[in-house]
Amino acid sequence: MFADVFPQVSASPSLIWVVAAIIFNIVNIFLGLYMAFFKKEKHLIRMHLYLYITIVVCLVLFLVMNGVHSENTIWEYLVGLYFITLVPMSRKWDILIHGLIAAVGLTLLPLLVLLQMY
Repeated sequence: MFADVFPQVSASPSLIWVVAAIIFNIVNIFLGLYMAFFKKEKHLIRMHLYLYITIVVCLVLFLVMNGVHSENTIWEYLVGLYFITLVPMSRKWDILIHGLIAAVGLTLLPLLVLLQMY
C-alpha cells in the first residue's frame, strides 16, 4: 500500500531514512510529552536520548546516501543542522519550548521528502 501511494519514496534508498526519522520523531515527541506531564524517570530520559540519537543517525544516513545517489542542497543540510544544534540546545530551556522546537523539526522532515520529489 505504501509503495502504491508514494512510489518515489519507496523507490529512493535515501528517503526511507527520512520516513524512519519521522516515525522515531513522533514516538520521541509523545515520550517527551508523557515525561513532561506525568512521570520523569531515569529510564524514560535515557530512552528519550536514545530516540533522539536514532533520529540524528537516520538523518546522517539520509545525507550520506542522498549525497551518493544525487546532490544534497542547502535545505537538507539546514534541516540536519537544526536537529543537531537547536533541538539539544533547547533542552536547557522550558519543557514546552523544547517540545515546540521538536514539533517544528517534525514539520521540517516531510520537507525533505517534498524537496526530493519535486
